[in-house]
Amino acid sequence: MPNLVTNPGSALEAIKTLNDSLPEYPGLADRLGQAHAFYVLEEAGGPLFGFSKFVGYDGLSPDDYLRDYKSLDGRNTEHALSKWFDELRFGSPAYEDLFEKLTIWLAEFGKRPRGGDAQKVRLMVLRPEFREPTSSADEDRRLLELMLAVADILPANQRHELRAAL
Repeated sequence: MPNLVTNPGSALEAIKTLNDSLPEYPGLADRLGQAHAFYVLEEAGGPLFGFSKFVGYDGLSPDDYLRDYKSLDGRNTEHALSKWFDELRFGSPAYEDLFEKLTIWLAEFGKRPRGGDAQKVRLMVLRPEFREPTSSADEDRRLLELMLAVADILPANQRHELRAAL
């Protein structure tokens, strides 16, 4: 049994490995529609997605995953990944944006998100404190993202009041 990831860098590398491996491993692509939660790596060219049973194990290769996936435990990986990732709230603008991108990405492999529109998958994003800022503009963006997240949980009347004040 492979070891669980012990740092966010390993999880992010696993997301890249998964995405790079999908064209060569149709069996891996076949598993995409089974995921309950996707972990997101924001890249300049758009988000990359990975599922916990792959992303949550350190150095897991596509061959290892395909050989052992029945014995791998997504509950353990989701627990390990929860130290570095937060779940986006269903219906939030950030969730809807990434869900649309996930749906488009999965369609490239002939898949769709598990449960369809009735039971949407969970989307997990790297916590701000684990992101690497590349410029001062990224720092400003993190503050904006925090403000949007706070505004998103306000009741409708308070959101309108906030918009009017801005």
